[in-house]
Amino acid sequence: MEDITKIADDALGIFRDLESRRERAIRCSRDILRETKRMIHSIHVSGDGIESKNRLMALVSDLMSESGIDKPRMNIAPVEDALMEYAEAMILDSIVRHWSVPSFDDLGIGPQPWVLGLADCLGEMRRVVLTSLMADDIVKAESVFMMMEEISLTIMLFDVPDAILPIRRKQDIARGIMERTRTDITNAIVLSKIRH
Repeated sequence: MEDITKIADDALGIFRDLESRRERAIRCSRDILRETKRMIHSIHVSGDGIESKNRLMALVSDLMSESGIDKPRMNIAPVEDALMEYAEAMILDSIVRHWSVPSFDDLGIGPQPWVLGLADCLGEMRRVVLTSLMADDIVKAESVFMMMEEISLTIMLFDVPDAILPIRRKQDIARGIMERTRTDITNAIVLSKIRH
């Protein structure tokens, strides 16, 4: 019976270590979520989220390395959400700066949070379009909308079970965002022609 007790103690030690790493990962995920909100806000307000971007990259690096979470064995919803928000913020930053969209490898994350973040980015891009239209910058609005169309077409290509990639709801939302944005740009162009 001593052998069983020893094995059980070893297992308990492993579980305690996993629990500790899980708690650290969840805390770090909360910090990432807060920082992504700051970064996206900065992008919309000043067009520059560089300070938040640097902090965010450091937090994600910490989450991916120090927490040591074995992701195939332990899917943690707050971690997945944080990585998805991170992807959204970094993709938006790249689009606003006219850079190419970073891949999931570039961001150091898996493909699932990258695809979901890409889908969510459409809502933030719509905000950029609306801000441009309010400033009478139809050229910028159209440019961002063209990128939105490319992203929308890309995310519509994913036809996989929700257990692998829960994208269907985001695809439906994307369709609505695209239709509303297309209408807003069309109306702005018509009004602009009437004025001139």
